[in-house]
Amino acid sequence: MLAVLGAIFGLYRLVRLPAEKLIFPDYAGSFLLAALVKNLSHWPFWLGAGLGGLFAWQNREWRTWRGFFPGGKVHYVAWAIIVILTWTTALYPYNYFYGQAHLLDRVIILILGVAALRRPSALPLLMFGVMYSYLQWRGAGLSDAEFTNRKMILDMAYMLGAAGLARPWIVRWFPQHLPALTVAFVGANIIHYWMPGLAKLEIGQNWLDWTLHDDLYNLTVSTFLYGWNALWDQAGVIRLHETLQPFGLPLKLFVIFVEVALLAAFWNRRWFVLLAVGRAMLHMGILVFSGDTFWNWILTQLAIVAAFWSKPSDDEDAAKNHPGSVALFSLPMMLTAMAYMLITAHSHKASTLAWFDSQITERYALHAVMEDGRRLYITPTFFEPYDFPMIQAQYHYLQLADGGAKGEKILTRTFGAIHEWEKAHEMRGVTDVEQARALVQKLGTLGKKPADDVKLIPYFDKFIRTWMKNYQAHKGTLADVLHFLSPPLHAYVYSTQPPDKTYHGEPGVKKVEVEFERILFDGKAFHDLDRRVIREITME
Repeated sequence: MLAVLGAIFGLYRLVRLPAEKLIFPDYAGSFLLAALVKNLSHWPFWLGAGLGGLFAWQNREWRTWRGFFPGGKVHYVAWAIIVILTWTTALYPYNYFYGQAHLLDRVIILILGVAALRRPSALPLLMFGVMYSYLQWRGAGLSDAEFTNRKMILDMAYMLGAAGLARPWIVRWFPQHLPALTVAFVGANIIHYWMPGLAKLEIGQNWLDWTLHDDLYNLTVSTFLYGWNALWDQAGVIRLHETLQPFGLPLKLFVIFVEVALLAAFWNRRWFVLLAVGRAMLHMGILVFSGDTFWNWILTQLAIVAAFWSKPSDDEDAAKNHPGSVALFSLPMMLTAMAYMLITAHSHKASTLAWFDSQITERYALHAVMEDGRRLYITPTFFEPYDFPMIQAQYHYLQLADGGAKGEKILTRTFGAIHEWEKAHEMRGVTDVEQARALVQKLGTLGKKPADDVKLIPYFDKFIRTWMKNYQAHKGTLADVLHFLSPPLHAYVYSTQPPDKTYHGEPGVKKVEVEFERILFDGKAFHDLDRRVIREITME
């Protein structure tokens, strides 16, 4: 069984190879046509085409995903992945950066998505459209924060392709090992939780540091300052912070349990479902206390719960009658899956998602300075579908100068995260303004690669100028319809200013100012450590 899982994983890496070596197409017109023409002389494209053709031919007789994976109604999970892929790449909001609606490409992806729901053989063509649609988020010169949100879905899609390539020869030569398909496919989801759990155990000097010393409730305060959380006003979030403190340890133990226990997920069906429910509850708690939706991850967990809620029928568990077969949920399968995940986990695309939550928030806010003199706050969601990178606002490179040799030292990343235990330990509990300022200068850095990061500044300026210009040229009914049809945002960020001081897309923008804010929360009140305009982008 472990060897079969290893072979499926090898196919997964093979499927992933052409997807990670795509040539960036021209988005001034039909990006699917441009991608096809541009990649004709690119060998990874032909590798992907060959694998896709083999997948389609091998699975040409399948008219449904039902029964494709043994052990349960796993087709629910396959459907969820296809719906998410199609929705996010065909019905995203109008892309003002390229000034194109890409209607033809959207219609093609929608048709392929509907076809892939019914026929597995349509999946390769859908993935071609999906991957080139996703490249839009990498072509704007912004940090690709959106990719973190989609890694798990893409990993499961790649594994779906690998399972389709592997299934015929498993049926022929190793029918008793058909459950390996389900372990590999669902395991691609589990690894994206187990790896963050492991990272939380490894981030400190010992395995208990994060559990005992992370101030998890600071996350609520920092996301409030970002405008993520609409459920609380300033007084409410301070009360909530105080209320959550006694529950910090139980909450962290719950997080660790839900993530780390997944290593033993295949022990028992009810146990498996319980862990999936726990993951969904984890995300819903994150939504309530931070405003982070993780809607696509929640949808996937609910599909997994539905898939394994009841015992599978004979049609859904065709492998069980083969001599030597191992039940999907059993101690031998748990041990095999555990070994498989331990061996392959670092070769997936999972993010570690482990840090220490500090009382320092460092963020960037954009303001439109109008021709009539008004200064209006621009909400990050104004830039959808680039809302996620604008929400996270990892634009510390805008403060670099002299080729990256000089600049403002930065201590945290998004929502007050500190990734080094030594720095977090020294900063923990600091409430004095001057002491906090001194520690930021002592512990902060110019970034990991300031000499490279400083080169991103012209791309940021270009993005802002192009967006503001194209917004005025293309706003209207079509953009409104696409916004209405688009999937949920990763976080519903609301303006930190009243309506009359918030930008609503009106013409007459003279320049855009980028304001840097460094804020200390002492447990009772907010204190500005720094607040200043660090860049002005004039409209040309």
